[in-house]
Parts: sequence; structure tokens; C-alpha cells
Amino acid sequence: MAKKLISEILESAAMLDSQEGRRQYLKDNYSVALITILKGGFDESVVWNLPKGVPPYRKDDAPKGLEPTTLYRQQKMFGKYFMKGGRGDSLTPVKREGMFINMLECLHPDESELVLAMVSKEGLTGRYKGITLKLVQDTFPALIPVVKKPKAEKEEKVVAKKKVNKKSKAAKVKSEN
Repeated sequence: MAKKLISEILESAAMLDSQEGRRQYLKDNYSVALITILKGGFDESVVWNLPKGVPPYRKDDAPKGLEPTTLYRQQKMFGKYFMKGGRGDSLTPVKREGMFINMLECLHPDESELVLAMVSKEGLTGRYKGITLKLVQDTFPALIPVVKKPKAEKEEKVVAKKKVNKKSKAAKVKSEN
């Protein structure tokens, strides 16, 4: 039996009724490719060295299982060439974007759309119901650290907001007089 595509794993997880079921399903289907997609799509520290939007690419028309490559084989490309801070920084933008388009054209169309959703940082949650940052953090705690804002920082913002409101009220009173 062939490995499930990463897009199939996420679709199956999204169909499950409970968060616990989704969590267990993702753990059971753990792979470096799955982790790469989840981290790339949800971790704000990952910055893509690619232009915004969908590049012009031709979708592969091969049936599932007969595509030239899969995300299991291509996942290394993300860190090396498409994330800021990798080897791809030394490439010209045209060369890097050409490599990205070539990869999209070799993947199954569902996998290509998954990659585009990951790079956009907006698409995974909308595309796969229930696959959220919180689920990923609960399932793989070391993957994306939970960032808690210090209380002092929150209090400073509240105080600053109150000062701004007082100034704007004072300005209103002066303009009315």
C-alpha cells in the first residue's frame, strides 16, 4: 500500500469529529513532511523567500500515485531554498521562483494547493477544518512554541491606550469651546 499524500492525511484528520481524534490521527501519521507543512503554515517565525500570490504553474494531470514526486521527497527543498536564511538566499529570485514552480508542477494538484496554502500562512485552517495552531501545538508541543505575552507588556498597552483616550477627549473639549 502506498503512503498517503500529506493532503490526504490532513483531509482525513479534518473529517474527524473531535480534537482528540484529530490529534491522535496526526500522531499516527507522523512524518517529517507533515511536520514541515504544519510548521511552515502556522509558525510565524518561518518567513518565506517567495513572492505573494499563486505563481503561474501547470498542474500535474497524473492520477494519484503516479505523480513525478511527493512532499515526502520534496520537503527538504523548503528549508534549503524557499525559507529566508537558507541556501536559497544566495540564488537569484528568478532561479528560486523557477525551482518553486517546477516543484509545484511535479506534485499532485492537491499537494501543490497544500504547499500554496502553507506559504500563504492563511490557508491551512480554512482549507482543513479543525486543523488549527492550537491543535498543532497540543499534538507536537516542541514544534511551535506557545508564545505568552508577559503581563507587564499587556498592562503597558492598556495604560498607553488610556492616555491616548484622555488626550483625544481633551482635544475634543478644546475644539468644542
